[in-house]
Amino acid sequence: MTSTANCKIPTDTMINPFALGGGVPPLQQDNAKAFDLLRAPRGAQLLKYARKLRGFTQAESAASYGIEERTLRRWENNEFNPRWNDVISLLEDVYFMDIMQAIAGVRSMQAQGISV
Repeated sequence: MTSTANCKIPTDTMINPFALGGGVPPLQQDNAKAFDLLRAPRGAQLLKYARKLRGFTQAESAASYGIEERTLRRWENNEFNPRWNDVISLLEDVYFMDIMQAIAGVRSMQAQGISV
């Protein structure tokens, strides 16, 4: 047994969400910044942070890992996304750093407003 009901909503009481003014409320903007800190940093950010922290040049890092300097430069500049096994291998084998240590360092810099 099916029934159909006609429900008429007066158009003068309807609210157009697009007419209320766009944008994100200030509270949500603050939450968006906090959410960014919860996200895992990109591989490019982790590699650049670890390299600078250890004082390596891109050429030294690339030679130690066995890749071309151009490849590492592209990874750090976010032109190409490195595979996670490459990120972890570089962090552990070249920079002698744990992945969690690098993530914490990048998040700390982001919280201070410093770009990596």
